[in-house]
Amino acid sequence: MKPFFPLCFGLLLFLLMPLEGESQSRSPVYNTRSSFQPPSQSRPPGGTRRPLTPSRRALSLLDLGWEIGGNIGTSHSLTDVSGNSVDQRPSFLNTQWSTTSINLGGFARYRFHPLFAVKTSLNYGRVHGADSLAEGRTRDFYFDNNIIELALIYEVHLPTGSFNFPFGVYGFVGLAGFYHNPNLTVPNPPPHDFTEDDFSRFQPAIPMGIGVNYAINREWKIGYEVGWRKTFFDYLDGFTRPWSRGSDSYYFGTVKISYFLEDTRRRW
Repeated sequence: MKPFFPLCFGLLLFLLMPLEGESQSRSPVYNTRSSFQPPSQSRPPGGTRRPLTPSRRALSLLDLGWEIGGNIGTSHSLTDVSGNSVDQRPSFLNTQWSTTSINLGGFARYRFHPLFAVKTSLNYGRVHGADSLAEGRTRDFYFDNNIIELALIYEVHLPTGSFNFPFGVYGFVGLAGFYHNPNLTVPNPPPHDFTEDDFSRFQPAIPMGIGVNYAINREWKIGYEVGWRKTFFDYLDGFTRPWSRGSDSYYFGTVKISYFLEDTRRRW
């Protein structure tokens, strides 16, 4: 009977060894599955670059290129005649609104960056004014003038996104040259001293102002713009006063509509 016990003990060890090995082989698989986590969605597959923020993503997707369009609106002047006060000052509040005239034009804008654009424009505007429309003014002068303007303008756009956000706001400043030919009517004899010297029909100006745009769809855009023109002479109405201070000026308020042509060669 003594050889029987060692034989039984050996057989028992032989039967237990496969069970112990199997439990050890399955344990790592079970732990691996329980600790498995899906990859983070904040990183693109195959890279560690951080995703763009919504504002930067909108700017990077903004389409750049040309806009061709036209405008129609109003034209106004601020001169020694076209004002509501005796002491004329270059203020929008001093405009003779009853002398509002028409403005027509066309433009081409190139958006070379999400925040910047350059624009060239050709405008026609008629301006006129009358002393009879100003309270307390007895001079009784009247003038009208036709202005043809060619301008090169630099625009700065607020970072409002792409065509997915349809509204845009911008400011602008530039250089312009205009041709004009004022027609001045005065009483005979004139009741006040004035100077009607020779002056050039071609004059420089600095256009500046603000505008808003609304993208109807990817191609078409409509907007409104107010642009004041600073001049460097005092003969927009055809004369100047001996005590005159400052220069004459004019401004346009225009509704613009444009068609977008994408520049596929450039992406910001």
